[in-house]
Amino acid sequence: FISQLKNKQVVASIVLRTRQDCVHQRNKCSGLSGRKKTREFAPIPSTAMVHTGIGGRQVNSFLTALNIPPVSNTLLSARQKESGSAIETVAETTIAECLSQEIDITKQKFDSNELTVSVDGAWQKRGSGRSYDSLSGHCSMIGTETGKVLGFSVRSKYCKMCDEATRKGVQAKTHDCRMNWDGSAKAMEQDMVVEMVQSIKSKGSNVGTIIADDDTTTIARLRKSVDPNIKKMSDKNHVKKNIANALYQLKAKHKKLTPKVIKYLINCLNYMLCQNQDNPKGVENGLEATDLTDLMKVYKKQSQKLSKLGSTQGNESFNKSVASKAPKSHFYSGTSSLNVRVAASVAQKNDGQCYLIKVNNNIGLSPGVHTKRLAILRDLQARKRRAISITRKEKIRRIQLRNRRVKRNAVKEMCEGTSYSCQIDLQDHQDIVEIPSAPVPPEVHCNIPNTAKVICFDLETTSLARDSHITQIAAVNGESHWTSYVIPKLPISSQASEVTGLTMRNGRMFHQGKVVESSTISTALDGFLEFLKAAGHNIYLTGHNIKTFDCHILINTLKSVGKTEELKKCVEGFVDTRLLFKINNPDLKSFSQVNLIKTLMNCSYDAHDALEDVIYLQKLLDFTNIRIADPKFSTATFTVQTAYFSHDQIILTKLNLPSLREFIDQKVISIGIAHKIASSNLNKSSLLLAFSRGQEEGIRQLFSEECCNQGPRVTKSSKIITAVSNFIKQHLTES
Repeated sequence: FISQLKNKQVVASIVLRTRQDCVHQRNKCSGLSGRKKTREFAPIPSTAMVHTGIGGRQVNSFLTALNIPPVSNTLLSARQKESGSAIETVAETTIAECLSQEIDITKQKFDSNELTVSVDGAWQKRGSGRSYDSLSGHCSMIGTETGKVLGFSVRSKYCKMCDEATRKGVQAKTHDCRMNWDGSAKAMEQDMVVEMVQSIKSKGSNVGTIIADDDTTTIARLRKSVDPNIKKMSDKNHVKKNIANALYQLKAKHKKLTPKVIKYLINCLNYMLCQNQDNPKGVENGLEATDLTDLMKVYKKQSQKLSKLGSTQGNESFNKSVASKAPKSHFYSGTSSLNVRVAASVAQKNDGQCYLIKVNNNIGLSPGVHTKRLAILRDLQARKRRAISITRKEKIRRIQLRNRRVKRNAVKEMCEGTSYSCQIDLQDHQDIVEIPSAPVPPEVHCNIPNTAKVICFDLETTSLARDSHITQIAAVNGESHWTSYVIPKLPISSQASEVTGLTMRNGRMFHQGKVVESSTISTALDGFLEFLKAAGHNIYLTGHNIKTFDCHILINTLKSVGKTEELKKCVEGFVDTRLLFKINNPDLKSFSQVNLIKTLMNCSYDAHDALEDVIYLQKLLDFTNIRIADPKFSTATFTVQTAYFSHDQIILTKLNLPSLREFIDQKVISIGIAHKIASSNLNKSSLLLAFSRGQEEGIRQLFSEECCNQGPRVTKSSKIITAVSNFIKQHLTES
């Protein structure tokens, strides 16, 4: 019947009604009242809304996008009140349980009733640094022994219904008003902490030590209102942050305070503070050792405080959880929704995601098979992540990842120039010249299948230079072979003529003094490519010493006649037999093709004739019975992309190297380092630009940039980096 219905909304309504009928029948069997029946079906979406951090608008957008009828705001609001009450009840229950555990552990461990807790607050609207005008805020109190929430509080300066009644000049209807603050946003946290400490005291326990940041007057108000003997411990992360900010302010006057130096100083201070806990004198000595006398004078007076530091990391984690349930981009402070969402975060912090099961039970709903299954899974995953995160290996990994990310970002900013700064567009001169990125190498080796077709090829050229022209090209595939002599546009060198026997006279080509039929390079390449296409698919070009010579000549020639893409369509990869026999026969003294055939096959042939070379190379492979598809020979293979990349590197080096001649002549860098600089897409202007932006540190960042797990872009040698920086500095001074 349903399949015959064309209106999807009718189907959706039938499904919803059927589900309601099932709930109605279940309530009837269990003897529940009529009022309870109507509530049995609807609280689920409101609990899900709070748990996932969305509102009624997002829920209805989701439903209507699936072509499901939306839920009325009135129904959602009514159900949210019901589920909200259950969530707050569960949160208070978990707080009572965690407080009892905290008290027991403190008694067993310290034989004391005075708890040590960390406190921290957050606003629902971000502060700008100058203006803090949030209409609401929340604060949490977490026990240091259990890491659980022992108390929370919410402050709100606005109520939607009260404000609406005031605007209309009428009496507000009876509602759950959560407006409880008329002071400034800055004073919210202190008031909430005082309330939570008093609440702990009313339950028969005392808070002896508070861990908090140094940005509020919380401790002074606690000593005035609750207990004059309460102790304060500063948060170590905020202390490090304040010292770092002070160092960065000094950077403008002291150029040697580079970000790298500041980071090193902060790490040293961090180690010093960790090693001198409960040792104020050691903290004073450590601060004196930094040689930053004026800056550290303020902190030396607080050596007693710095020798006893705590952490509010648990509170920061809780604030993050609240932000996921009550995003700052949405306004939930006008109703009880914010309080409910903070309570849900408390329940989740104390009891994990299984708090949803308790909420459903509290309302009178079944816990839900899928709800329970996923909640248990998420809690197991969270415990596993927590256990892994505290291991030494994982901590080192996080530090390495952070350092790598910071370093990469610093290099990118230096290479890009000024891209974002306050009022940068109002300046006359804007540094927007970018330093080129390092070329990204492709995957080097091939995974050759057993069905691969191996075609041997060889070239004869006008000289041994990488830009020489082809004089003969040949290929062989089993019994089929192909060859062509080519008329070069460059003269054949005497050394090449002596080896190959090829000469040119009056526009005609001679081999060993006899005229041979020859063609243009374009015609010869067309014939070569047709020979490859006729062989079918899975073709791997094989040759001797082709990785360092033949492939470069072939690709350079293909580019000159505009047939670059044709080779990529025909060939899957390359195999260099010189590298192949180095793996297969490592004990041989010479790996030239002539010596290999003489040693392994005990014969000789007319070498340096391209056709003879490929015929005997194929015979050599057949004679030795080498399986090129064997994984142990993978390092003798290389992809088509690698061949083209290697060729582009040669061109790039040739283009950039002349600009570095001055560095080479003055013996600032070796020819090898100059080649690395040029092949990494850098030239003299790039070095001058990096130096102008970061002095020696700019050169260091540029040279030591990590490139795709291939090591540094140029080098990490401080000696070379300093030499280049000093030379550029001298060059700029003289000019």
